Amino acid sequence: MVHVGAVDAPVTIDEINECLAECKAMKQKELHVLGWEWEMGLANLMVGQAKAQGIKLLLLAIPREVMEQQAVEKGDIHFYELAYLEVEIKPSRKKRSFRVALTDFVIPNDELIPPEVREKIRKWSDYVDYWAVDWDFQNDTFVNGWTSYRTRRDRTLQLKTDPHVYETPGTHRILVKVIDIFGNDTSQVFEVEVR
Repeated sequence: MVHVGAVDAPVTIDEINECLAECKAMKQKELHVLGWEWEMGLANLMVGQAKAQGIKLLLLAIPREVMEQQAVEKGDIHFYELAYLEVEIKPSRKKRSFRVALTDFVIPNDELIPPEVREKIRKWSDYVDYWAVDWDFQNDTFVNGWTSYRTRRDRTLQLKTDPHVYETPGTHRILVKVIDIFGNDTSQVFEVEVR
């Protein structure tokens, strides 16, 4: 079964749950969801939930190139599965201070990566072009609080943020956004308890 998300809205958890219910009712064992944008943190959560229901779920990003006639004619369109990222969030020395370390980034369909690009990849971080952190995500606009990116002259990438100090205690939501070398966006929300 295939579901295509709306052009003007992100694919949501509720939307995928409805599709999974429909799959189950139709006794389908596989669901492919194509989307332009995705609700934060959806990928890791939904793939596990689908698997628990006996359904293989593939989440595929619709590439912007589908809107370019020349790319379509050349057959340059590739749908990539959403990537997976791992982070480590640790308190730092100051009170109410935390750091985020990007510890892993996986592009599931590496066979779709052009051979000339694959030859240049030595480690997982080579797939990351840019990453940023919103230290207090409020379920709306991403507010960039820290960034590391590569430039043409400087190809290094910081994998740990500078410490961030929270003014108030409580539960804060950290959104980590990674842009890979193909321009695909992978975002994940994490909660941290500040004392």
